[in-house]
Amino acid sequence: MFQYRPGKSGSDNEILGEKEICEKWGIDRTEQVIDILTICGDSSDNVPGVQGVGPVGASKLLGKYGSVDGIYEHLGELTARQQELFRAAQDHIALSRELVTIKTDIPLATTADDMRLTLAWNPDVEALFKEYEFPSLIRLVRKIAESISDDSTLRRQGLPKLDLAAPACLRCEPSEIADSRVAINFVDGTLYVADSHGVASGEPAVFKELLADAERTKVGAGLKQQINALSILGLQTEGRLEDIELLHYLLNPENSHKLEILASTFIGVDLNAGDEMAQGSLFEESPGPDRILETAVLIPLADALLQQMDATDPRLRQLYDTLEEPLIGVLSRMELAGVKVDLKTLADYADGLRTQVSALESEIRTLAGEPGLNINSPKQVGEVLFEKLKLDPRAKKPRKGNWPTDEKTLQELSDRSPIIEKILDYRGLRKLLGTYIEPFPTYVSPRDGRVHTTFNQALTATGRLSSSNPNLQNIPIRTEQGREIRKAFVPESADRVIMSADYSQIELRIMAHLSGDAHLCEAFRQGIDVHAATASKIFRVPIEEVTSDQRRIAKTANFGIMYGISSFGLSQNLGCSRAEAKRLIDDYFASFPSIRGWIDGTLEGARARGYVETLMGRRRYVPDVNSGNATVRAFAERNAVNAPIQGTSADIIKLAMIAVDRRLRKEGLRSRMVLQIHDELLLEVPLSETEAVSRLLTEEMQGVIRLNVPLTVECNYGTNWLEAH
Repeated sequence: MFQYRPGKSGSDNEILGEKEICEKWGIDRTEQVIDILTICGDSSDNVPGVQGVGPVGASKLLGKYGSVDGIYEHLGELTARQQELFRAAQDHIALSRELVTIKTDIPLATTADDMRLTLAWNPDVEALFKEYEFPSLIRLVRKIAESISDDSTLRRQGLPKLDLAAPACLRCEPSEIADSRVAINFVDGTLYVADSHGVASGEPAVFKELLADAERTKVGAGLKQQINALSILGLQTEGRLEDIELLHYLLNPENSHKLEILASTFIGVDLNAGDEMAQGSLFEESPGPDRILETAVLIPLADALLQQMDATDPRLRQLYDTLEEPLIGVLSRMELAGVKVDLKTLADYADGLRTQVSALESEIRTLAGEPGLNINSPKQVGEVLFEKLKLDPRAKKPRKGNWPTDEKTLQELSDRSPIIEKILDYRGLRKLLGTYIEPFPTYVSPRDGRVHTTFNQALTATGRLSSSNPNLQNIPIRTEQGREIRKAFVPESADRVIMSADYSQIELRIMAHLSGDAHLCEAFRQGIDVHAATASKIFRVPIEEVTSDQRRIAKTANFGIMYGISSFGLSQNLGCSRAEAKRLIDDYFASFPSIRGWIDGTLEGARARGYVETLMGRRRYVPDVNSGNATVRAFAERNAVNAPIQGTSADIIKLAMIAVDRRLRKEGLRSRMVLQIHDELLLEVPLSETEAVSRLLTEEMQGVIRLNVPLTVECNYGTNWLEAH
């Protein structure tokens, strides 16, 4: 008997005999390895084991009692702590043993020699490895196969002149790049450009005419970032754009869009092959990806993705052509423009917030009776709330870790003591300061004194844009303190204003369109307060008699129920009992059976197909709608209902951005879009253009798509964002 451990990163294989195995594990017989593993468990393989007992403790016990069974037979001889641990594991210890034991009694008609690789690379093998996510095996087996066969995988894939062993042979001169479709890859100050003739590289200015040629399609990965970097150097990029990340984003929004993964998956090219020699050393610098090879795969990879889109659903290519591709340029112009932030206004506001934080600290410590309480320590806060103040006598402290003090837990205790509200307020102000206010000066560009956020076009599963550095999409607007941040977003000069154009209740309007509910559709067509109309229907009172509290409940129900909120969640939002919340949900669906029918139909389709779609055909895959785990299934069901609504909303605002940008440029206006925050567009507008731009925004945003209900836009302007909103 022996143990074989393959070497990693170039190190030697390790072979241990029986003597070495016993010495390594501190056991008498090799069979006891199974007992060691049974006790220690393995979290990565979901082997529970005996929690709290490690290899050293296990070997000592096995040295004394011989086996796991022997330990249980002498349980009374163990320490009190060990007895507790082994008793806790008694129900699943047999399962642990079964999971760690290698089965040796399976009849095999195949020998080791039969499994020896002797043939050239088989695409069926690669497909199997991809299905089960074995990327390292793909690289290893392909390398072995190519050493056996003269015909490389790359040549089978039809990549001209592409040779992993000698990418330098792909080099050509800039003057040789002549095709109407070229790949661009701007990295480390060097621009690489490829077509069927090879890959050329040089200073970006060398390719100025090529970049500006609107007749040439530009293919790349993360093109917006490259276009921005080239623009700062004074180089404009024109023509159709084929962005590999966005193409794959439409195919599968929640998978990775990294170039090296897509190249391996779709065309069988390993872009990391050059890194392998340096992986085993801490002192050798990795050569990094080969930029020539990286550039050479861009066009073949784009071809493969476009073919996959056509095979999956032709609407995906249409979605790319009419929405995602033109949006690249729109977002690029917005990022380059940036937005002016008044840092003095933010600094003054921050000083006021710090005063409030200090006052809250004193109040919390007084209520806790702990002058030295560290309110930022969950451990100390939990001990005060659950052990000293005993706000929840029935709560049990977790076996591992601290008392829970997350927002959900604290909200459930909010009626037990005023200290809870103070802690939540304190945390909210600290987050406001640390996340949204204090970092802002670091984001101001020394080039123009403006903040240039990055809009992420291929990140969210629903199609919504997100932003980063800084994240302007998550500026809180529901609290008075959060809204105050908007005061700091100002125009460049006194002869300009900030203009806001915001879709009114767009997601409710989309739900009305998708469900076809006659009552909701009519309310929107007549311009009636839809929440009051909903309350009238649910509470069976004339609309003019609806109270403000009934309208509030109806509004919560409208937004919550369409996303599959549970009776528990609704009870938390409304501050009522779960029974009352359940009755409200039942009354809602009784009043709006079309909405219930649409939700049921959407879930039925999701279970059958594994995905849901927006009006424009954007997909979100929800395989867990068929999960046997109720919690996992419920989460997937909420996503399945949410995605068609939120995704359609995202598609509409993107179409609106494209239309507004096109019209602003066509009419030669100096106004420019600077931000998009979910359903709202923010522009910086010269005073002389306010009337024209307000009219333009209303026309383009309201007319961008035809639904069964009208889209309405609220458009205002002011000296800052808060005043405009």
